[in-house]
Amino acid sequence: MKALIYKGPWEMTLEEVAEPMPNADEVLIDVKAIGICGSDIHGYTGSTGRRWPGMIMGHEFAGVIASTGENVSAYQPEDEVVVSPMFSVSDKPEKVPLNFSPNRRLLGVEVNGAFADRVTAKESQLFRKPAGLSWQQAALCEPLAVALHAVQITPIDLMADVAIVGSGMIGLLTLLAAKLKGAGRVIMIDKVQRRLEMAAQLGADVIINAGQENAVEKVRSLTDGGVAVCLEAVGYSATAQQAIDLTRNGGDVTWIGNSAKMIEINMQSVVTREITVRGTYAFTDVEFGAAIQALAGGRLDISPLIEKIAPLGEGPDYFKKLASGELDLVKVVLEP
Repeated sequence: MKALIYKGPWEMTLEEVAEPMPNADEVLIDVKAIGICGSDIHGYTGSTGRRWPGMIMGHEFAGVIASTGENVSAYQPEDEVVVSPMFSVSDKPEKVPLNFSPNRRLLGVEVNGAFADRVTAKESQLFRKPAGLSWQQAALCEPLAVALHAVQITPIDLMADVAIVGSGMIGLLTLLAAKLKGAGRVIMIDKVQRRLEMAAQLGADVIINAGQENAVEKVRSLTDGGVAVCLEAVGYSATAQQAIDLTRNGGDVTWIGNSAKMIEINMQSVVTREITVRGTYAFTDVEFGAAIQALAGGRLDISPLIEKIAPLGEGPDYFKKLASGELDLVKVVLEP
């Protein structure tokens, strides 16, 4: 089969490789659509160190079951599935949610993923794809689940003012998720005007270009001292600090961004203003299922976010252009 092989920072090739064989509790999946995640781009450049040379990346995907292992009972060949990339390497039942477990692993991050014609996954990772859900939409259930989990664990009161720092894919999905949960005004902050305009199209009440005006001053003036809740979807020191500065005394900040291992913030500002800062990682099965339901049922429209659909073979070119900034596309979906 053909697959995209990560060779090292800034190098990826399309190669012919051996087809994986499913274990007893696994299925083999014909990949129909797979999204390029921002974390894939950061892995491609080597900035996060979370990808290893020789691997196949890719964790946002859906496809058709080609064959099943002998212990698989709930699924059959030809079943259409959406796949959660997260699984456990333990044979024992998990005592905590899987995203908390030290036994968790991710397809496309710690083991080979789905930038390929075919990939294996455990039966426990599978969700049935509703008939009305397109393959491209199905591939975005994973990042939507990330956004749903972030707002689920964040105390957003009905009609509360919410700020979101970063209008990339996760930030824009978080906007939709916050609206779904009952947020009032949602303020989107970024330096890329095109993405801010997309945020407005998706329902943002206020957009602020942080490259053109002081975002903190603007938010404080609009909200009488700061928002109740801020979600940060970038992951660098400047934006992490900005999220704290945007938030009123006693407010809540949730960090979704994961771009840099180490950041620097003003701890005194967190302590003296009693800001609650939490991290959020991945999702639960409940939220993954909710993402599928929200898209299949038409509760959320993510079609504007899919800005390019391309063959798998064009993947290396898109990785290079997205990483270099030559292209600014919210979501590229590849089709093997």
